[in-house]
Amino acid sequence: MAKLNQDSVAGLILLAFSLILAFYLTPTQVEMQGQVPAALSPRLFCYIMSGLLAVLSLALVVMSMRSGAKVVVETQQTSWEPLVRGLLCSAIAAVYIALSGVLGFFVSTALAMTVFLIYFGVRKWSGIVLFLVIILGFIYLLFIQGLKVVMPDALFFYCHVTHRVSGRAVTVLSGHHWS
Repeated sequence: MAKLNQDSVAGLILLAFSLILAFYLTPTQVEMQGQVPAALSPRLFCYIMSGLLAVLSLALVVMSMRSGAKVVVETQQTSWEPLVRGLLCSAIAAVYIALSGVLGFFVSTALAMTVFLIYFGVRKWSGIVLFLVIILGFIYLLFIQGLKVVMPDALFFYCHVTHRVSGRAVTVLSGHHWS
């Protein structure tokens, strides 16, 4: 029997997470839309993603078990580069989350994706723009139009609107909604 290596352990952890996502988190946390189970709903998307994660994690486990004997332990000095990269990516993600309420989902996502692409070596602006158009277009069509998910609006899309309620002027914030 092949020994468990780093890829096998990672694959098993991802497999366990996909099973928890499919059989516990999705049924208890995501509401069902309509009576048809195969309808285009957030629950269906969660099941598709957990199934895809399960298949890919099983493939990772199988491939790492087959090549388990070929794994050679390196005795090099440990580098700080992976830790610095992880911390920097976490910082970019934190700034992205913070800015999504201020700039809106699509603007902050475009900025974060651009920063990540440049950080990981993409230098052609035409490729970055094409990638952003395809990914953000897909997100818009699937989540906004198809699933009717409400994304964070930007603060600068809000405007003051005055309504007459019982003869009094009431000022409220009104945001732009994508649907």
